[in-house]
Amino acid sequence: MLFKTIHTFYGLTAMAEAESAGAPINLPTMAVGDGNGNPTDPQETDTQLVRERYRAAVNRVYQSPTDPKRFTAELVVPADIGGFTMREVAVFDSHGSMFVVGTLPDTYKPTLDEGAFSDVVVRVDFLVSNAQIITLQVDPAIAVASQQWVLSNVKAAQIIPGGTVTQFLGKASNADGDYQWKEMDAINVTVDTVAEKQLLAANQTTVDLTVTTTYGLAVYVAGLRLDKGTGADEWQPDANIPTRLKLGKSYAANTRITLVNNEPAGSAPAPLERGNNLADVIDKAAGRTNLDVFSKSETRTMAPAGLVATFARSTAPTGWLKANGAAVSRTAYADLFAAIGTTHGAGDGFNTFNLPDLRGEFIRGWDDSRGVDGDRVLGSWQSGAMESHIHSATTADAGGHVHTGTTNSAGAHNHAASTATAGNHAHGAWTDAQGQHTHAALGSPGVGQGAAGPNSVMQALGSTNTTSAAGLHSHNVGVASAGDHTHGVSVGSGGEHSHNLSIASAGTHSHSITISSAGGLETRPRNVALLVCIKY
Repeated sequence: MLFKTIHTFYGLTAMAEAESAGAPINLPTMAVGDGNGNPTDPQETDTQLVRERYRAAVNRVYQSPTDPKRFTAELVVPADIGGFTMREVAVFDSHGSMFVVGTLPDTYKPTLDEGAFSDVVVRVDFLVSNAQIITLQVDPAIAVASQQWVLSNVKAAQIIPGGTVTQFLGKASNADGDYQWKEMDAINVTVDTVAEKQLLAANQTTVDLTVTTTYGLAVYVAGLRLDKGTGADEWQPDANIPTRLKLGKSYAANTRITLVNNEPAGSAPAPLERGNNLADVIDKAAGRTNLDVFSKSETRTMAPAGLVATFARSTAPTGWLKANGAAVSRTAYADLFAAIGTTHGAGDGFNTFNLPDLRGEFIRGWDDSRGVDGDRVLGSWQSGAMESHIHSATTADAGGHVHTGTTNSAGAHNHAASTATAGNHAHGAWTDAQGQHTHAALGSPGVGQGAAGPNSVMQALGSTNTTSAAGLHSHNVGVASAGDHTHGVSVGSGGEHSHNLSIASAGTHSHSITISSAGGLETRPRNVALLVCIKY
């Protein structure tokens, strides 16, 4: 890729007007940008950078010694400005309009927390049609020289000549360059006070110092200064450790102790310069502890890049992005990219990467080899599933039928029975009067035979005659009732037995089963919708 600088249409018009009117062009401001995470292609129609990250006054605008129509604008980016990749640059005139725009090689500008320790100089070359229309500018507060030039031209003997062994260099006056070699015993050293504060614990008498030492130390407890000594209201330095002292007695818990080195004999001025905005605090960690605040790095440790949280709002807070699967810049969100990489998508594979898309999702803890939800990788998506369970069901009436059954012959047996004697009684009987009759007999009268007539006997010689049958009759017999009575019957056991029962098949049949439906379109617990964001 070629890196270039071009004039905008505005810049070309401004040069034409300046040349015709004879009025110079002032270029007091420059800016750099990161191209919104991508390389840029400057055009004459541009009026601003794709994404500006830093703008400041130019350090200087100077003319090429070999080409009078070539000029260079120079911008100094301070060490405390950074956290982005410089890809584009522009120079603005005194009206705030873009004069020239150009591209830069991708150069990451670190912050102080990331190890930056020096300023960065950005230079832009451009050509003009008439060298008289450009105003040369120099910031007298900043001078930039190449390392090679410094090594070749700047020597310690040239800057600070003279002096002898054991002498020290000091200012003779406040004028720049007014130095003087002095003997050690002639130097008055001015030092600043160094102080620290602690809260004593109950029964504490030994105090370990973190900023000061016991050399030239002033000790104040609850605002009262203690003298050095062995008394109860005094203190003594440790014989072997210069950062430890021992109090003559203990004090109540949370009593404040103030320890000051280099305390002047009179009242001490404030040791910190207001204009430095606490940049000159000697122990910044102790200062933050005393103020009960956290540094940027400490805050990022407590809420590191990649942290996911929910918010009861519709927009992402400062320092957070919506976890919506969007592709974002790898350089603009370098910390987040370092934390999650391409776990949730590689973006365009070069400039961007994807955020996790947690919209409408329930978050489940990664199994991480536990075995409860195995075969999962970090960031993987899992579809819904229903746990095995039981439904209640009912069947409709169907398949009514009859079975026929037969038993085989078995268990034939006899029972012995007897009746008890009971009901002994007598019956009275009588016959009615009937059947009176006569018999007629036929025969000849004989010797000694009586006269014929009723009941006469007809004799024969040596025989008796029979009468003909007559008068066959019957009598009716009446029997009087002798009273109702019962007999007890005893039947003896005939033995246990069984029968085989055969039931004929009545045919196959089916029942229809109805299972009631339950639930909605998905399986879910009760829930509340919140915005899920990720820390960058």
